Amino acid sequence: MKKTKDIQTFLQTIDFSKFILKRVWHEKAGKKYICIKLFITLVNTIIPLVYSIIPGLIVNELLDGAYSDVLIVYVAILSLSPVLLAFLNNILDSLLYKLRLDLELIFAIQFQKYITIMDYETIENPDIQIKKDRAQITIDNTIVLIDKYVGFFASIIKIIVIFSIIATLNIGIVALIMILLCINSLLTKKVNQKMYQIGLELSKHDRGLWGIIYMLEQPCYAKEIRLFNLSTLLTGEYGKRIKAKNKLEIRQFKIGRKIGIYGALGNFVQQVLVYSYAISSVLAGKLALGSMTIYIGMISQFSGSIKSLFDGYLNIAKDNYNIQELKDFLNIPCVQYRSGDKTPSFDKDSIIEFRNVSFKYPGSNNYALKDFNLTIRGNEKLCIVGCNGAGKSTFIKLLARLYMVDKGEILLNGTNINEYDYTEYQRLFAPVFQDYVRYYFSLGTNIVLASQFDKDKLDKICQECGLTDLVNKLPKGYDTQVDKFIDEEGFEPSGGEDQRIAIARACYKGGEIYLLDEPTAAIDPMAEYEIYTQFNNMTKNKCAILITHRLSTVQLADKVAVFDNGSVVEYGTHKELYEKGGMYTEMFDKQAQFYRDDPNDAAGPEAPSQGAAADTQV
Repeated sequence: MKKTKDIQTFLQTIDFSKFILKRVWHEKAGKKYICIKLFITLVNTIIPLVYSIIPGLIVNELLDGAYSDVLIVYVAILSLSPVLLAFLNNILDSLLYKLRLDLELIFAIQFQKYITIMDYETIENPDIQIKKDRAQITIDNTIVLIDKYVGFFASIIKIIVIFSIIATLNIGIVALIMILLCINSLLTKKVNQKMYQIGLELSKHDRGLWGIIYMLEQPCYAKEIRLFNLSTLLTGEYGKRIKAKNKLEIRQFKIGRKIGIYGALGNFVQQVLVYSYAISSVLAGKLALGSMTIYIGMISQFSGSIKSLFDGYLNIAKDNYNIQELKDFLNIPCVQYRSGDKTPSFDKDSIIEFRNVSFKYPGSNNYALKDFNLTIRGNEKLCIVGCNGAGKSTFIKLLARLYMVDKGEILLNGTNINEYDYTEYQRLFAPVFQDYVRYYFSLGTNIVLASQFDKDKLDKICQECGLTDLVNKLPKGYDTQVDKFIDEEGFEPSGGEDQRIAIARACYKGGEIYLLDEPTAAIDPMAEYEIYTQFNNMTKNKCAILITHRLSTVQLADKVAVFDNGSVVEYGTHKELYEKGGMYTEMFDKQAQFYRDDPNDAAGPEAPSQGAAADTQV
């Protein structure tokens, strides 16, 4: 296991604590929370000292034979203070609880917003996903950290008060307690480092285990689990991962138990010495019996407070690792989001140019695109075809600035796309990806992706995308929840309905450039024909880039680009490419032969009709 660098030094702990305190203090609710928490913690810290002192004073008063009004005052304090403290705690704890929920919501929203602006290539990295999960835990525990800091400060105040009392008895006792606790704290610090390293390993196991649990529990896997008889495979993998995790947790548990053993041994030595000294002082007439009970109580509390102080510090220092992970995560550069400030414009005369672009995915040694060149005009519809892995989807991702090129540049109207404001640039696109997603919202919100929408516009889009019949048959229309996982009265869209929703989403958003990456793979040929016909009408005088394996769709395109091994190997109209007799001709003929009466007939240059679109992928 890789050794973790020690970042539990005092100065580093101060620095990390300031980082968290500043984040909380920056919020109005945070200021209130810290002040109220500090006040109530100090009150709850000092009051127990009163409970330890007053009984001893009562004993001394009784032994002296004095039955004054002072006894009544002592008894009144002991009787009333718990009641008053309970009322105070009840009022302030309710306020603190509300402030705590407000702050947790604020920090959660801030964190999620940050994730949404992270570079796509960053958030797609599995290692970053693990860091995100661990940073999320620290965000969720921010108020817990504040409570620790306040408790630590209260321990310091308590120690000062107790020290001023017991120092009058014997300063050597205080020194001895301090030495014992320092030894215990050093041992605990070593244990914390080992437990943190095991915690890192557990995080990796948790993520892998989550994937297995997700597959076992989600309805979308249920059919294949049964038809492919995956029960043994998945449950076996589940058991194997649980066993590996259990071994780590047992090891972590055993290491953690050492802290209790160290504390018990230290406490044994301390108690023997303290009681021996106190009893001998009473027998020698140097200490009154009531004062002895006060001093023993104070020494016990002093020992407990010192231990709480050391433990509190070590607990805070242990969090340094988690806070460092949070800082590292929040410092990951958002290169795309923060690059460029120009406002892009796009019309029929605009030009998109890939100029000598090379790109390979992080962690890969192979180029997805290599010395790639292609020009697209503003009113042009381009159809991209090619074998799987040819670089078609990568082309879309680079154009949409989901990734940054390694070499070369992508230009819009002669300007590098990275010089444009990221948000404004992405507004140019209306995308439909092959791995489209379903949002756990209502049907209407799934299409509009906003809480408010233009119903007339939505009706028109749904009519054009073939969703009107679906909307009409749903009991709540657009307000029907998508997916029964959220609402049992919701509905589960079919594959074709899902794709129609994704296409409607792009059409409602609109844009100057439509990106369609296999948008109709789950739709039957007749429905595909209707959608493409409607889509073609909607994108007149617009730029559209269509990736497809169904070569019947080429009739929508002004130009066709054939990709192979990360390059454009053929480019032109359908007729030009077919007559060329190259890769495009071979691909076209392989699909077209399935729609002839005699598959051995020679192919012609005309594209087959959409109604006979092929599902075959090439």
